[in-house]
Amino acid sequence: MFGKYGLNDEIKENGVEIRIKGKGKVKRYYRKAGDEEIEKIVSAESGNLYVVPVEPVNLPKLGVAEHLLIEFEKPYIIEPSIQDTFYLKFPIEVGVFLVDRKDVERIDIFTMAKQKYILYGSPEQGIICRWWKSEIYHDEPEVKKLHEGIMRVDVKNSYREWVEVKKMVFRAFDMKIFYNSHAYMHAYVNILKKTMAETSFNSRKPKNMEASIDIYEAKGIKKLEKKFVMEWGL
Repeated sequence: MFGKYGLNDEIKENGVEIRIKGKGKVKRYYRKAGDEEIEKIVSAESGNLYVVPVEPVNLPKLGVAEHLLIEFEKPYIIEPSIQDTFYLKFPIEVGVFLVDRKDVERIDIFTMAKQKYILYGSPEQGIICRWWKSEIYHDEPEVKKLHEGIMRVDVKNSYREWVEVKKMVFRAFDMKIFYNSHAYMHAYVNILKKTMAETSFNSRKPKNMEASIDIYEAKGIKKLEKKFVMEWGL
């Protein structure tokens, strides 16, 4: 389903239906995902429709959460001065955009993944996060492509002791999502203390994948390479 389409196209896959149809510049946009249906009128003479995975923090509305917390099915223990690589699954939201030579306009966002939220940190200073639970995989796992994506995690224990990790928190603003038939991200985690780590993302496009449309950049927000510090425990 992910990819570039014309302004008179129809897409169907695994319970999701997207159509944009019409004569001349007036089009009818229709989307059905599960039990949810929406319709919009689009006036456009040129451009394309893009259906792509986006940062999983836009629903039910912007501002509810700006971070993703992935809880592990089983704790992960890493010895000092060790680097490791594993894979997680993460929830996806699907964005639909109208794109021409001058502008990018978001017209729809939906998700097939269940939405749950959790507080990371103290009630006074903590942050609301989109919550997800994942096994740890040593090879890329199979995924439900419209529900979840694959996150590669390169982790380094820079602390002098063994550390047990039960969760990781990632800031949506830092995310860089890629896709082919499924969504993909590549994260870095640097463990600093027993209860503290930095998380960040690789922005380099993997071979045979496309870069998704970045919602923040589409809004004109300039993104600099930054890291999020997990300071309320691992």
